[in-house]
Amino acid sequence: MSLPSLNVASPDCSESFFAGRVARCVQLHHAASLTELRDVLTTAAWPAGPVHLDLIGHSTRGQHLLRLGRTPIDMLERDVARFFTHLAADRILDRHDVVAVRLLGCQTAVTDPGRRTLRMLSRVLGLPTYGTLVPLLKSHSDASGLSPRFAHVLASG
Repeated sequence: MSLPSLNVASPDCSESFFAGRVARCVQLHHAASLTELRDVLTTAAWPAGPVHLDLIGHSTRGQHLLRLGRTPIDMLERDVARFFTHLAADRILDRHDVVAVRLLGCQTAVTDPGRRTLRMLSRVLGLPTYGTLVPLLKSHSDASGLSPRFAHVLASG
């Protein structure tokens, strides 16, 4: 049995990526910035834990860093690192029994910057953090989010 996920998607990808005849990722929250992500994390109705936190978006060209709105999740960026450091200090993920964070965008675990961000994020949050090895398609998702059948496309930093 797979764990439930709190799915938070960048609005620029969620409509086109999850639209279609088959229900995909029906419990989807939106965040176009780190501020909106914090709002979702503090106000969302979380599934019963343990749970994955899945951040979903397009990745940047070249470095393949996940984007929420216009913000790439790059732990070398001071504002991004500060956001996740404060998130860890506030223990929001601990309170909701998050056991892993997954950056679900195309190939977020293949480049050196992507793997570095995964490692740094894992260290800051004290949680396993995963990215993807392949371009993600609609078929990788089911009604709950990332289908457990595709766990093999995930890698840690």
